[in-house]
Amino acid sequence: MSVARDERHVDFSFAVTAQHIAVAERSALRRWAVFAVLFGELAVFHADASPARPPAECRRVIDAILGGTDSAVENYLTTMNKRFRGGLRDSLALLCKVDLKRSRDREAFGRRLWFGVESLIISDGERARRAQETEDRAAARAVAVRHAFEPYNDALLMAERDDAVQRVIGLLGSDPVISEFEVGAPAHHDRCLTFSSGGEIMLRDGTVTAILFHVQPTEATPHGFPELGGLLPGLGRDASRSQVEEALGAPIAGRTGTSATHRVGGGFVKVFYDAWAEKDEPNHLKLIQMTAEDTYAGTDPADERCPGCAGTLIRAGSASDGVDVDATITSLRSGVAAGHLRQEHRWVALDDLLRLHDSGLMEHVAAQLGCTICHRRIFFALHRDADPTFEYASLNDARRRTPERVPPVERWGDAARIAWEAQRPEQIATDGSTWILFARGKHLFMNARCWYSAVDGSRLIRLTAAEVSRYERDGGAYLSRLQESINRTWTSNDDPWRSRDLTQSGMSDEEAIEASTAPTQEEQT
Repeated sequence: MSVARDERHVDFSFAVTAQHIAVAERSALRRWAVFAVLFGELAVFHADASPARPPAECRRVIDAILGGTDSAVENYLTTMNKRFRGGLRDSLALLCKVDLKRSRDREAFGRRLWFGVESLIISDGERARRAQETEDRAAARAVAVRHAFEPYNDALLMAERDDAVQRVIGLLGSDPVISEFEVGAPAHHDRCLTFSSGGEIMLRDGTVTAILFHVQPTEATPHGFPELGGLLPGLGRDASRSQVEEALGAPIAGRTGTSATHRVGGGFVKVFYDAWAEKDEPNHLKLIQMTAEDTYAGTDPADERCPGCAGTLIRAGSASDGVDVDATITSLRSGVAAGHLRQEHRWVALDDLLRLHDSGLMEHVAAQLGCTICHRRIFFALHRDADPTFEYASLNDARRRTPERVPPVERWGDAARIAWEAQRPEQIATDGSTWILFARGKHLFMNARCWYSAVDGSRLIRLTAAEVSRYERDGGAYLSRLQESINRTWTSNDDPWRSRDLTQSGMSDEEAIEASTAPTQEEQT
């Protein structure tokens, strides 16, 4: 029977294998434990040995090879190698999901086979030798990567005319397409040099802030960056996430998700993927960004051209750094209506900005909006004694900011605004950790916190008449029991509470309640 090991094929013979293991092992029990794992895996998971064998039959095969449940061999494996023995039994469903004719699944089978066997038969000396080889390869790879990125690292935070920047321009090509634009208020001047090679240099106020390598083709770089192997030795644009991490080392941020940040030399390399994917899945590399500072707590220079929020600031024609407030508010409203932007509930609503500013009651009247594409936060503020400001911030930065307290609506709102405020959801009770009760008009709503292991979330439901009656009778004790009932089935496929959940992506509880109670077009008619 032929299986893959270390990129070559080895023919296993039961008799020959038995002789080798017998010489190396004195314990007959351990010897047969090795056989059980080795041939159990071959009989069940190898494509040639068991084409389309059903899980029930696989379980019988494993039981027979192990000697039955609670046999001496199985107990030995449980003691010596719990993880592998458990995996052998628990992954029978694998046969129903994978096609072992695919190279990726065959490789996974090979890794799985030797994961269990080698840990039982290799010596401590051999294990130490392999560990040292792995460490030496990682060190050599780190040196090669650091050397490849060094010219680009040297150019960060330097002026365009500096020799280090000119060397990078020579590496990326010649005759770049140059684009220039103003960002925010007070305005920053951004300048981008985009090369046909797929490389790009971004400058802000005359200083290099980032160097980008577009792995996938873009409108400006139709072929993508072809020399990826020069940055990540041995890798191409089809590299998987695990291969990138092997080249750059473990990420310092973003171990899961669509981006990951790595420390390389004196700078930071952020790798963007076009979608979340399994670590060994190829062809998801999108963009490599190099900066002098870690952008995990800040914003990414590449986001300055985000199609969702980049053009929302409208400048006044009469002033080079002025803001057309009315036009900007209209632009932001359009972004919200299109689903590109989302208003943050704790901050001033766009519709209230001018009315509150004109009242003179607040030093700073600020709205915060989140971009649903690049996930930056926009802070648009009208100041009592200064020009308007418009800036982008990261989610981390936004969470550190506290909005100024808004005066009672009766002091600045008109009759319609005051009447609308009276109908807003109001938090009327909470147990402090697992549920919150809201009221809007005659309706009651409960946010029930849910969790399973390290995952948590919530369900927002409108209480029925019967549930309201029980709450009026038993108070918070009833809501605690209701929360426990909701939490018990939260992760179940047949969760009966899912259909009642009012939660909408990106909305606060108050906004979801308002949306659920808004009159329909038929009711308005």
